[in-house]
Amino acid sequence: MRFKDKLLKYSHDGEFPQKAGVYILVNEKNNKVYIGCSRNVRARIAAHRSLLLSRRHYSEELQQAFDKDILSVKVLAVIPHANQQLLREAERLLIQAAPHLFPSGLINKKLVNYSNYKN
Repeated sequence: MRFKDKLLKYSHDGEFPQKAGVYILVNEKNNKVYIGCSRNVRARIAAHRSLLLSRRHYSEELQQAFDKDILSVKVLAVIPHANQQLLREAERLLIQAAPHLFPSGLINKKLVNYSNYKN
């Protein structure tokens, strides 16, 4: 796969599963990641792309990476038949493990919410 094919701007919706899962958006320049989850990965990635193309994304850091053609997307896990609670738990665990898995850092702003998570 060529580098440009991985970029969110040039990806095609059909490349992503219409199933529940966890995905990351990666700033290819500094390797910082945004971790997300959805009951329909394809629809969620399409929603990110739509917001970014219209320059209305809530994350300024993701918007800047997208505009510079350095934002790629990867599906980390497909979790068939997952409910929202299971997906949020998977996302939370990845965010907590992020310093070990993604040492360059996170883009997520949700970290504050997860740091107070009670089991």
